[in-house]
Amino acid sequence: MDILDLAMKGIIAITRNYGKKVCKAGPAPEIKDVKKTTLSGNTYRLGFSRAEIMPDLTKDKTYWIAGHGSGHKMEGILSPVYVSAVWIDCGNDEGMLWLGGDVIGMTRIEINKIRSMILESKVIKGCKLINFSATHSHSGIDTLGYWGKPNAVNIPSDGKDWDYMNMVFEKCVKVAEEAYLARKSGKLFKGNVNLADSLSTRRGFIDKHEVLSRLRFVPADGSNETWIMNFGGHANSLGGNNRMLSGEYPYFMREQIKEECGADVLFGIGPIGAMDVADYDENDKVNCIKLQAKMLADGVKTISNDEELKPEISFIQQPFYLPVGNYVLTLLALRHTMSFKAYPCEESDTHIAMETEMTYMSFGGQKILLLPGENFVSTVYGSYMPADVAPTGKGPEINPTPLAEIAGDKSIVVFGVSNDMTGYVVPPNDFILNPTQPYLNGVKDKNGLNHYHETNSMGLATQKTIADAFAKVASRLG
Repeated sequence: MDILDLAMKGIIAITRNYGKKVCKAGPAPEIKDVKKTTLSGNTYRLGFSRAEIMPDLTKDKTYWIAGHGSGHKMEGILSPVYVSAVWIDCGNDEGMLWLGGDVIGMTRIEINKIRSMILESKVIKGCKLINFSATHSHSGIDTLGYWGKPNAVNIPSDGKDWDYMNMVFEKCVKVAEEAYLARKSGKLFKGNVNLADSLSTRRGFIDKHEVLSRLRFVPADGSNETWIMNFGGHANSLGGNNRMLSGEYPYFMREQIKEECGADVLFGIGPIGAMDVADYDENDKVNCIKLQAKMLADGVKTISNDEELKPEISFIQQPFYLPVGNYVLTLLALRHTMSFKAYPCEESDTHIAMETEMTYMSFGGQKILLLPGENFVSTVYGSYMPADVAPTGKGPEINPTPLAEIAGDKSIVVFGVSNDMTGYVVPPNDFILNPTQPYLNGVKDKNGLNHYHETNSMGLATQKTIADAFAKVASRLG
């Protein structure tokens, strides 16, 4: 038994004892079903704004790059990073805000802080829903806490800088107010295009779902359009040796679209678990992300199936409890590395759960689901591994129903890392752990593939919990 095996035993004991103490406080508060809200009118109205969220380089501060290994100090700037906001309504006094940021993600605790600040605004009236979707850039500044300086067993310290975090919160309010004031009447269209060979994966996925989706708002006065775009590929191609701040391919994609089409873009990622954008330059990573951006910016211009959407928005934003089986992430929570509140859960290995949420929306019939983590594509669109290929040797019958099937709509668009950051969502028949260092280190399966992703999952029960919660929400949205 090596030192990491011993460390893992200690982590398990510490976190289970913590969970038992949480359970002694009594059962978790009941989470009630949220009713559907519907907004309708004669026309869509939309406003857009964005602002830089750059770190203060005039002070002697260390900023940590998020997304790969811990302890990566930021050494310079490759591209600016931004937060954007879109206000959408149906021509009446009530509407919704959708924010997007060039960050790895934030916990629901931080998102709720942003929401409370926006709802206190004296500028914005009638806001019924607020969402935040991260671009999940692996070259942004740590906004979760996972990527500070690690200790001897690779447990990171808190990498967040609270001056930076508070600046991001304030910029979210700023762009929300500006988007609200900039709202204009117009038409909203949906469209998508399949971009063959645009994604790659090191896991044995059958279907990669290489679909670029777009909501396209066309103002009646002929001014600049606004596009809400979605694509299921990690913004991580600068790699683990990068120390430069960047929004990666989403930044360069948005800039090209703005220059060539005049459109403002709010971008969010799809089911990105174990899914990367294709590598277009193995020798030059900066050129690679620019070519990825060009592929998407050129691709979106080929959409030819735009369909106008009637001005009606329905939504349910539903909190739910997610069992936490990951001992290492629980230890990080105990060390206050990231923001976290534990609830009792007898069913999980740690005896705790977290409260997270999903948002299910329909824009004139186009269904959109915002999820907190990084779903494997098969959890959303199906195509599970057969038993002879799956590392567990078990077939797809042990997996939950894919979300698109629950929705009854193969064209549902999923935005991941939205309103919370809860890690990877892995199908049960593809889920294996290191036998002596579960959640601390990955393990290779019978096919020689590395199962790193499970180490950053909340646990085996994650997909079923999300699928069960979505089935209830979908039945109420209709």
